[in-house]
Amino acid sequence: MPLSTRGIDAQDCNDTAPEDRAEAGDHAWDTLLELVTSRPKRAPDRKQNRSKRTEQQILNAALRVFARDGISRSRIADIAAEAGISTSTLYEYYKSKEDLAYDLPNSHLVSFFQEYRAAVVGKTSAREKLLLYLSMSADFAREHADWGRLFYLEIWPSVLVSETELRHSVDDFARIARYLIDEGVRQGEFPAGRNSYETASLLLGAVNQVIITWLLYRRPRNLTKASAEMADRVITMIANERP
Repeated sequence: MPLSTRGIDAQDCNDTAPEDRAEAGDHAWDTLLELVTSRPKRAPDRKQNRSKRTEQQILNAALRVFARDGISRSRIADIAAEAGISTSTLYEYYKSKEDLAYDLPNSHLVSFFQEYRAAVVGKTSAREKLLLYLSMSADFAREHADWGRLFYLEIWPSVLVSETELRHSVDDFARIARYLIDEGVRQGEFPAGRNSYETASLLLGAVNQVIITWLLYRRPRNLTKASAEMADRVITMIANERP
């Protein structure tokens, strides 16, 4: 998945005094967290009398169908049947399965970012924040396995990402890792002179492969522990790397 080059880098802080850099860095971090936790859902053209309960029923059904059959092989009729409603009723809420494929991962990602934002309070080092982020991402995939299959096996490698608004949320997932790598460089935790885009790709790729293996084969048994260990190994390698 392409990592975003957009976003809040706070690289301009380097020419300021240490206390000013810290304050600017904190502000940039808070701004980034605010952004990723407030991505709006797509607002398709629906009837005003739509039911939130029915909408959630459709989303739950779509998640099961997408996880079971994959997005490309799924049909609106399959999702309607799974939800126990007519196809015409489903179209009152979503005009296509692509709209559903956007709302599902997006809403779950926002929930994950909100959980991480609450958990990261009090963490000061970039390494701590990064380890927490990666271990929580694995734990979230374990707790929401159908969503995990959709996100990591369907959305992550799909052209769907580049063709819809979904890219913003998927990019957010990588932007946090990239920001924390840059923060680690500024704090002296990681060596300078390395491309943070490539470093984030390496780190996310290693941890995501552990998650994908678990989603496919339920191995390793303790996904959270295995992902945390993998993240720690790769971060240690990054920290000890010589320019």
